[in-house]
Order: sequence, then C-alpha cells, then structure tokens
Amino acid sequence: MTEGIFGLVGVLVGALITWIESYYSNRRTEKKNAKYLAIRVVCILDKFMEDCADVVKDDGLQFGQRTPDGFLHPQISVPNIPVFPDDVDWRSIDHELMYKILSFPSDIAAGNKLIDFTKNISGPPDCEDWFDERKYHYASFGLTANRLAGELCSKYAIQKKRYNNWDPAADLERELSAATQRKQRRLVSYQTFIKKASK
Repeated sequence: MTEGIFGLVGVLVGALITWIESYYSNRRTEKKNAKYLAIRVVCILDKFMEDCADVVKDDGLQFGQRTPDGFLHPQISVPNIPVFPDDVDWRSIDHELMYKILSFPSDIAAGNKLIDFTKNISGPPDCEDWFDERKYHYASFGLTANRLAGELCSKYAIQKKRYNNWDPAADLERELSAATQRKQRRLVSYQTFIKKASK
C-alpha cells in the first residue's frame, strides 16, 4: 500500500515537473517572439514617422519657387501606409497594443480620404486648406507612430532610436499645433462669411 502511494506521488511529481518545464519553455519562446515582433514593427513605425516629418515640412515650393503658373505644388509624396509583417506571432504581444497597431493603417486610410476630399474644395494658387489638412493629418499620424513605437520599446525592453541634432517628434508637435491654429482661424473666417452672406 505504501509503495503504491509513493509510486503515485512520484508520477504526480514527475508530471508536475514536466508541466513546469513546458510552461517556462513556452513563456521564454513567447517572450522571444514578442521581442522579435516588436523590433520589426518599431523599425517600420520609426521609418513612417520620419517620412511624416518630411511631409509636414513640405510648403509647396521647389527651391523656394512656385510653379511657372504661380501655384504651390507638393514636393514630397505621402508615405505608403505601413504594412506590418504577417510571419510573426501577433498573439505574443499585449492584445490592446496589438489592436492599436493593426488598426493604425485603417486610421491612415480614413485620413487620406479627408485629405483627398479637401483637395477638391481647396482653392488655388495656395490651396491652403489642402496643405494644412495634409500637414495636420500627417503630423498626427507621425506622432501616433512615435507613440506606438515608444510603447513597444518600453514594454519589450528595446532601445528607442535616437537622432543626431533632430527631434522629429518635436517637429511634428509644432507642425500639428500650427496647422490646427490655421484651420481654426479659417473656420472662424468661413463662419463669419456665411453669417454675413445669409443676412
């Protein structure tokens, strides 16, 4: 009887040890997968943020000059919407953060539609509404990319990229603030015009 009990205890202990080893092995693998995914995504987000910083600096002048017709014309193309890798285990990272990252491209697509709509109603030669809408959205997109990259770096112990003599996030913050103020001033001007026209 005693031998049977010891035998059963031995089996249970062996099974428990096997389970613990398997659990910690899976946890190590999951952490490695999460960090690998985070590194790849951070690189994509950093590049996108840098491209956004280029877009918001575009004033429509080529070497300080307008087009021969006197128009402003964009000199920087907007970056492609980020494409995130599908050969990684997305379930290995925090689910809320995963949602923020994977929904980001659809937010950019929606912003691009607003920019395109504004282009149709923005008047030449300066197309101020369109340039400001473009700056506003791409400053916002760039800051979102920077914030998501920061969350990944913080959560998965990755060194955040540093820039020599340049702070793209600060540039984006300034451009967003300036574009927002210009948009608000024009909105007040349009509202005043509509009130006067309706009298």
